[in-house]
Amino acid sequence: MRHLLLVCAACGLASAQPYIAYRGVYNVASFMPAGLPGGAIARGSTFAIFGRNIGPSSTPQLSFPLATTLGGVTITVTQGSTTVNAIPVGLTSGQINAIMPSNAPLGLATLRLSYNNGRSNPLPVQIVNSSFGIFTANSAGNGPGILQNTTTVAQPINSLQGPATPGSAVILWGTGLGPVTFPDNVAPSPGNLSIQTEVFVGGVKAAIQYNGRSPCCAGIDQIVFQVPANAPLGCWVPVYVRTGGTVVSNFVTMAISPDGSPCKEPNNALASALINGGKIGAYAAARVSTHEDIAVPATRDVQTDLLAAYQAQEKQQPFSFNPMFSLPPAGSCTVYSILGDLATDDKAIIAGMTPPSGAALDAGSVAVGGAKGSQTAQGGGTYPGMSGVQLAGSILGLPVTNTTFLDPAGFSLTLGGGKDIAGATASFTVPAPFTWTNRDQISPVTRASGLTVNWSGGDPSASTFIVASGVDLLTIPPLWRYASRRRETPALRSRPTRSPTFRHPDPARCNPRAWCTWGNGTSRIRRRSPPPAWTSARSCRPWWAARR
Repeated sequence: MRHLLLVCAACGLASAQPYIAYRGVYNVASFMPAGLPGGAIARGSTFAIFGRNIGPSSTPQLSFPLATTLGGVTITVTQGSTTVNAIPVGLTSGQINAIMPSNAPLGLATLRLSYNNGRSNPLPVQIVNSSFGIFTANSAGNGPGILQNTTTVAQPINSLQGPATPGSAVILWGTGLGPVTFPDNVAPSPGNLSIQTEVFVGGVKAAIQYNGRSPCCAGIDQIVFQVPANAPLGCWVPVYVRTGGTVVSNFVTMAISPDGSPCKEPNNALASALINGGKIGAYAAARVSTHEDIAVPATRDVQTDLLAAYQAQEKQQPFSFNPMFSLPPAGSCTVYSILGDLATDDKAIIAGMTPPSGAALDAGSVAVGGAKGSQTAQGGGTYPGMSGVQLAGSILGLPVTNTTFLDPAGFSLTLGGGKDIAGATASFTVPAPFTWTNRDQISPVTRASGLTVNWSGGDPSASTFIVASGVDLLTIPPLWRYASRRRETPALRSRPTRSPTFRHPDPARCNPRAWCTWGNGTSRIRRRSPPPAWTSARSCRPWWAARR
């Protein structure tokens, strides 16, 4: 019995040991995944640590000068013989917010946390001079940013109902501009930092009036910029910050209208429910044709026909946002960076894609019918309000059954009817696809040169969307396929035009590590940079250690 009690006591101590999650350190504003260009932690910035049993349930009262121990939590950052203490400023049992000292060593360092005499596992962290993150209303690093309009004394947060106007000054809140010369634990001294700071609004460079610490808060920055006179108007105009000429922040959005009245999206019918509140039903029947020429023994063309549905009741809110419908203005570009593979992982999703301000609606079955029969989308999956089905698929050139469903012709969409939406039927026509004429001529993307996509055919009166995505390719044996993945997806949109050419006007707007260029339902993947070391999700060890 004595031995049993000793074992159980040891188990209790082990369970309370602080544990920092794998890749569990992020810029507290952007939550940019580690390993991406904007995923490092800047000197003098506020960062978040995620884990288990890493702190108390609440934060004690703070006052200047801030201490390096708070609520029993101490954080060290070590590189070789150099060790500095981060400054904890926000505590819960699963998340610690802290300030990285301005004198922290640059490069790869080791972060450890101590709490109640327990010491956490070590975690590698990349420290740089500047890597900026913009705070957002959803606290997830995307969607409406925390920007203040200065047209009134109250300086309200920019919103769908309270947009900025061209030429007005806006205060942008974030963290990660860079180190300061005064101590990080005292009330900040106002003043511009020397780091090169640029703000882009809808792809247009803005004039900077201030870039430095916020007078209110240690480790928090403010950038005051003027909305360019030629910035595009809309409810979700992309905004990002670039520091040092190279490091790009997360992309957020702001609302801009010509006179400060509530923003409008006249060319985006899908946005009405988000802006004004109301019901939305969006249905997509699509053929995705992929040209696979990476990590395959021979190039192949794969076709997949899909049906997807989204039904929700939205409420009018100041920061409503859904990346599926909150589209950037024509000619501009936005970027989403997440952990996970959007193509294969149901849990990898861009924040806001589920009904963000309301609830899912029940419309019963959703079916599409045509010359080859009828098929029904399957609901009840991971995310409420969404359903989908693979209609058909083919791999050209292989001796397998090749089927197609959405061939150019007339089709019907039928809602079976549910408790929220009555049954209904609508007809639509699948048009002949356009042709991506320079697909096979695209080489690895050089940012300084940009990327040109040419096509022919299609509807000249329709809007054209170009989506480029990059994902780190699997670099370990198939046995170790249980791996984490990073995906970074920029979405671009061009205005309705008869010109069959879209040229990405400023390669600095988007920050993908790799491009998967889409057009005519086809894609071509080109890797731009070496993939990182993968980690087995089961063992939490570097892949090369797992192989030994």
